[in-house]
Amino acid sequence: MQHSYFPYEPTQQLRVDTQNREIKVIGEGTASAIPNEISMTIGTRTENRDVQEALKENSAVSNTLLQEIKKLGINDQQIETASFTINPKYDYSDGKSTLTGYEVQHLFRVRVQDVKQAGDVYNATFSSGANVAQDLQFHVTNDDKYEQEAISKALLNAKEKAFTIANTLQLPINQIPILIEEGPVYQSSGSSPKLLAASPPIQAQSLTVSASVKVTYTY
Repeated sequence: MQHSYFPYEPTQQLRVDTQNREIKVIGEGTASAIPNEISMTIGTRTENRDVQEALKENSAVSNTLLQEIKKLGINDQQIETASFTINPKYDYSDGKSTLTGYEVQHLFRVRVQDVKQAGDVYNATFSSGANVAQDLQFHVTNDDKYEQEAISKALLNAKEKAFTIANTLQLPINQIPILIEEGPVYQSSGSSPKLLAASPPIQAQSLTVSASVKVTYTY
């Protein structure tokens, strides 16, 4: 029996090759996983007519945000700069553009191992001057067992399809497949989390780990 990787082709899930006496099927399986890490992007955006003042204001708020985040027990390895931008602002009127000031934005990417702590991060940072929050994501860092579960279910699903075809067409199918090709494994969540009230509780969404396999049986 051979094992390899294939790009997923959802339109070719069932096939009977009478010339080579093969039944080819695609099996799909999923496993539900509880995320054990949250990552979020938080920062501040400041504007001023003078670029140096805009930088100074942004730096002051950004330093305060970092201090507040670290007070929650979050270390430097869990914090990184996601982006830092300086953009001129223009006023467009009468076919002319006039420079009106500058916008400085500094965003930090924060990873929290305790999912429940994410709400505290939002509360602490926005109470200290943060005005940008985006890209909240749930992650499963120990995903091997969920991938194995999804692949196992995909193999069973493929077997059920192949044996259904064989039984329906009265073909003497062999029990052991001659080829198993593994497709990509995906993680997805059903809906966005809710942010409620001051010190918002972040509701962790169950993640779905999906796997697919292409299996070839002979008869």
